Amino acid sequence: MNPTFFAKLSLHKLVSELVQSLLHVTVRRSNLVLNEISRDLYIEADENMLAYVLWNLINGTVQSTYNKCIRIEATAADDRLMVRIKDVGTYFRLMNSKDYRQVQDVAQRLGGSISIENGKEYGVDAAFYISNCLVAA
Repeated sequence: MNPTFFAKLSLHKLVSELVQSLLHVTVRRSNLVLNEISRDLYIEADENMLAYVLWNLINGTVQSTYNKCIRIEATAADDRLMVRIKDVGTYFRLMNSKDYRQVQDVAQRLGGSISIENGKEYGVDAAFYISNCLVAA
């Protein structure tokens, strides 16, 4: 097993890179993805593991929606961070159950969890919660 390397990461920058990597699928599905995460929000985490979890959530959203505005936001309180992908559509399918378990396992190794819930303002939201050391620039 490889050791986990934690680094101070700009969450906005990481999400922007993930969204950019999915641009061709986003355009093909006539979606728009907005990264509404503050540029001042930093997190200490393993970049590869965090990218893996977030990419799977964002990709699952883009792949299961058509002609939607997908909003990605993050809120921090104390030592908890929530990254929410708003309005993933009623047909959101994160992945098959084996893949979901793998993503959930990585989320748990980061000290977090994934949830799919009914949003108040939007339809269904996908959220990633993580307990970690947050740093504001």
